[in-house]
Amino acid sequence: MSRLVLIVSFTFSVVALIGLVQQALTQQQSASTTRLLPEAIAQLQAKADAGDADAQVSLGRAYEDGNGVPKNDRQAVRWYRAAAEQGNAKAQDDLGLMFRSGLGVDQDKTEAVKWYRKAAKQENPNAMFNLGTAYYNGDGVAADEIAAYAWFLLAQQFGSSSATDAAKHMKDEAGNRESDALEKIVDMYQKGDELPQRSGEAINWYRKAAENGEGRVQVKLAKLLLQDRSGTSNYAEASHLCEKAANQHFSLGTYCMGQIYDHGWGVAQDLSQAAKWYSDAANMGLAVAALRVGEMYWKGEGLKQDRISAYEFIYLASSSDIPEAKQEREMLERELTRKEVEKGKAKAVEWTGKHAQPVLKGKTQTAN
Repeated sequence: MSRLVLIVSFTFSVVALIGLVQQALTQQQSASTTRLLPEAIAQLQAKADAGDADAQVSLGRAYEDGNGVPKNDRQAVRWYRAAAEQGNAKAQDDLGLMFRSGLGVDQDKTEAVKWYRKAAKQENPNAMFNLGTAYYNGDGVAADEIAAYAWFLLAQQFGSSSATDAAKHMKDEAGNRESDALEKIVDMYQKGDELPQRSGEAINWYRKAAENGEGRVQVKLAKLLLQDRSGTSNYAEASHLCEKAANQHFSLGTYCMGQIYDHGWGVAQDLSQAAKWYSDAANMGLAVAALRVGEMYWKGEGLKQDRISAYEFIYLASSSDIPEAKQEREMLERELTRKEVEKGKAKAVEWTGKHAQPVLKGKTQTAN
């Protein structure tokens, strides 16, 4: 059987090469395939001619193996393509392998990756593994270790034993990349371009990433949970994650706790607690938190109403790229006297002098 052997060479900065060899075989491997008799071939041919995708795949494999028919890679490609164009994931992966190896068709690694992608989006583990090898080796696509790791983890999840070996090697040699790979998987499930769009799967993969204890990942998971407000358990988990991130002095975790108390998500609404968390996040240099502190001073929500302090924090936030902060600063400047504006600016300068971090640029929020 002329099935492509894919080789993944794991090379890291100071680590020797590790060779991992995977034969990307489907269930009908040559060693265990029953020889096809003429009657069976005739039946497959009739079904394939009638458009049966499974029969087309089987007929293509018969031609590739020379099983019951003369070996003919071009005929194999013909039938794989017929089934692949109907959306058959197995055929799409097989066709990708033929393009990768140049069997029955001019070798075209970019075209191979195109077909792997189609099958991988249908969660075909062989295609996921083959896409991982393509990314790792830069085979038909730009080399990308994070994308490779992500596809190996996905292939492992869907039952590829070879992907388990590949993921283990990458974890052993580059374990600090696992969180990035898991986030890559989440992004793919959220966007729905390379995987089916499934928020539930995204949350499950983020839970795996959050186990590593990184505040950034914990807050991203909390955001997903808060957006999916289907039950109180989501609020409790989100609150726990944000608190863990806040305890790591991660500003977005601290801001997230402010939002939870501000909106009463799974807790009794407490604007005083919200203001405390927002103030802590602002002191860490988070512009969106400074904006909310300013708004709370202006309205007297959780803080004693103070027009000058309101302008101070909104002015600080307006130095970032948050359009709302600039708009609110301009609104306050119309409402306040010139003397109040100058006092607010002076307080902002004093605040900046007391804090090591300036207010950060950016408008990342934990939830809408």
